[in-house]
Amino acid sequence: MKKNVRQSRALVFPGATGWRVRLPSGQMQSVQALDDAAAALPAGAQVHLALPCTSALFERMTLPSIDRDELSGMVQLQLEKTLPYSVDEVSSDFDVIHQADSESTLLSVVANHSQLDRLCEPLRSKAIFPEKVTVYAQHVAATCPLDETVLCLWPEDDQLVVAVCEHGKLGYAQTLPHTDPATVSAQLPALLLRAEMEGVPTDFARVRIEQACGGLRDELASQLGRPVDVFSFEDVLPEPRTNLVPAPWLEEVRRLQSSGQTRGRLQVAAMLYLIGIALACLYLAWLKRQVQTLDGQIAQTQPLVEFQQSRQAKWQDLAPAIEPGRSAVEVLNLLFANLPSKEVKFTLFEFGPKNFKIECEAPSANLWTEFTDKLRKEPGLSFTKIDSPPPQILNDGRVKFTVFGR
Repeated sequence: MKKNVRQSRALVFPGATGWRVRLPSGQMQSVQALDDAAAALPAGAQVHLALPCTSALFERMTLPSIDRDELSGMVQLQLEKTLPYSVDEVSSDFDVIHQADSESTLLSVVANHSQLDRLCEPLRSKAIFPEKVTVYAQHVAATCPLDETVLCLWPEDDQLVVAVCEHGKLGYAQTLPHTDPATVSAQLPALLLRAEMEGVPTDFARVRIEQACGGLRDELASQLGRPVDVFSFEDVLPEPRTNLVPAPWLEEVRRLQSSGQTRGRLQVAAMLYLIGIALACLYLAWLKRQVQTLDGQIAQTQPLVEFQQSRQAKWQDLAPAIEPGRSAVEVLNLLFANLPSKEVKFTLFEFGPKNFKIECEAPSANLWTEFTDKLRKEPGLSFTKIDSPPPQILNDGRVKFTVFGR
C-alpha cells in the first residue's frame, strides 16, 4: 500500500541549475524554471516541493523540554523574538535532532508566505498546490546514518550547500557562492568554525558529496581526513516529517475541492437530466410507434367496422318490419292497452319505421299524466322514448295532447 502512495507523488526539488522533477513513475526531468516543472507534472499527481536552502531560515535551539507540544510553544515564542517579520506571515516547523534528560536540541525551519507565493506562482497559476513543502537539505540529511555526524555538500542553483547532518536530521546548513575546489577549500574552515560556535558538532564520521561536486573529493579527503562518499540526485530520498505548507494554501485547496465537488455534482445532475430526456424521447418514440401500429390495425379493420355499421343500420331500418313487437298494429295495440280510461280518444295516429305520433283528447289533465306514465313503463315500447309536451286546454275544459315515440 505504501508503495502505491509513493508512486503517486511527484517531487520538485532544486538542481545544480534550475529544478529537478521526479515523476510518480520514477522518471527524472531537469527543467530551468517552475513553469516547466508545472508543465511536466501529470494531472492529478500529489506534489511535494523541496525548497532550496536560500528560501528558508534555520535556527538551532536547545530547549528545556522533551514534550513536542511544549516544544512547539517554546519555538513559537523564540521565533517571535528573532524573526524579522510576524509569525503570522510565515510557515514554521521543527525537527528534533536529539534529546537528553529533560532537554531537546532541535532545528526550526521557517518559510515566508510572500516569498513562497512568488516562488510557487507558476504552480499555483495552474491550480497545482503542493501538499507538502520541505527543504531539500532535510531530504539529504534523512539518507545519512542515524549514529553518525556527516558533512554533506551539493550544488543548488549555482551555489554550494554545506550541511551538517546529525542522527539522520539536518543540524546546520549554509551556502557558499562558489563551487570550485580551491575557493571551497579556503572558505570551509571559517564556515565550520561558525557552526561549532553555535553548538554544532564538527567531528564528522564521513563526508558525502553529490556527484556533480566530484572535483572536491580529493580536496576534502585531504583537508578533513575523512572518507568521502558520493551520492546522486537520481536516488529516491526519504521524506522528512516537517511541512511548511502555508495555511492560506490549504484554505484555497479546500475551496477548489469544494467547487470541484459542486461542479462534479452539477455535471452528474446534468448527465442524469440528459439521460432522463433521452429516455423520455425513447418512450415517446415507442408510443408513436405503438400509435402507428394501432393506426395500421385500425386501418385494416376499418372495412369490417364499416360493414358492421352498415348492416346494423339496415337492421335498424328493417327492425320495425321484421320484429313483430315493432309493427304498427302491435304498437297501436299497446297504446290502446295502456289507455287509463275509455274517455281518452285518439284523434290521430302516425307511424314510421323509427317513430310514431298520436294525438289524443281527454276529459282532464290527470288522464294525460296517467296515460304518458303508463306508456313510459310499458316494456313493449322500450325500443323508443316516450315524450309528450304539456296538453292544450280546450274551451269545454277538455285537454288535447300529443304523444311522441322517438
